[in-house]
Amino acid sequence: MSRTPRKSFLSLAVACIAMISLASCGGSSKNVAASLDGSSINKSTLETALKQLSDAGQTELQNGVVPMDAIRSVLAAMVRGEATKQVLALYNVTVTDADTKTVIDQVSQDAGYDTLGQELKDLIIGLNSGDLALARVKAPSEADVETMYNESPASLGALCAQHILVEDEATANEVIDKLNDGGDFKKLAGEYSTEPNAATTGGILGSADGDCIPLSDYQSQFDAAFTAGALTAKVGVPTGPVKSSFGYHVIMIRPFADIKASLALMLSKSPGMLLMSGFLATHEVTIASEYGRWDTATGKITDL
Repeated sequence: MSRTPRKSFLSLAVACIAMISLASCGGSSKNVAASLDGSSINKSTLETALKQLSDAGQTELQNGVVPMDAIRSVLAAMVRGEATKQVLALYNVTVTDADTKTVIDQVSQDAGYDTLGQELKDLIIGLNSGDLALARVKAPSEADVETMYNESPASLGALCAQHILVEDEATANEVIDKLNDGGDFKKLAGEYSTEPNAATTGGILGSADGDCIPLSDYQSQFDAAFTAGALTAKVGVPTGPVKSSFGYHVIMIRPFADIKASLALMLSKSPGMLLMSGFLATHEVTIASEYGRWDTATGKITDL
């Protein structure tokens, strides 16, 4: 399914930062704002981007300073942009002249676009062209999906999990012991879980597409502590106790054979975006300490 460029100039101006040119691997760590697998984003590049956004009226200053929330938002967008670039390279998809033309035709209609400097225009065009190219990434073969899933489930941009929710840590450990002794997850969910209908669902967390949920939904909608626990879980291995605001969870990533149809359906709809999300969640992201830290559970830069 193809994606169209963003229609609002306001959102374009903020999001465009994701395609700012990144420094090559290496360089002085003092000038590194963030890095993804060794590809660095310079602090000077970040500062230039923030100034351009401020000059364009897209960032409101507080006492003459860009608020930290805005800085983190821009830097996170830059990190996601680098993930897009790396996924495109990994799957041999390039940004075409047609992508660029489509974006230029769209954004040139936005009010105020002509008042921007060429550098900012190029960034807007670059981000949206990358998005169009990402939509052409094809889902890996079933064999490759199985390998990726078994090695690192989140790398596919979705989680296919089930859980048992209990009130205290001791009970969670009791459940884990029974699972490690060969206990049936669904049966134990019905016996122990405080979640409604656990006996029927077996604790499976699913979506409209079946037995898997996009990682982006976990990051935006689920308790962050639960998501963090799910991201560390291995296929078929009970993980926990994981404490969240709801209680204590025992989490298990389901065997590939049980979820392959649901995962294939999900990947058939938006493989590029899922794979980019999974790539970002399973590769090392480093943020300069003055900006905070990368929180994979939320996909954002947060306080230390």
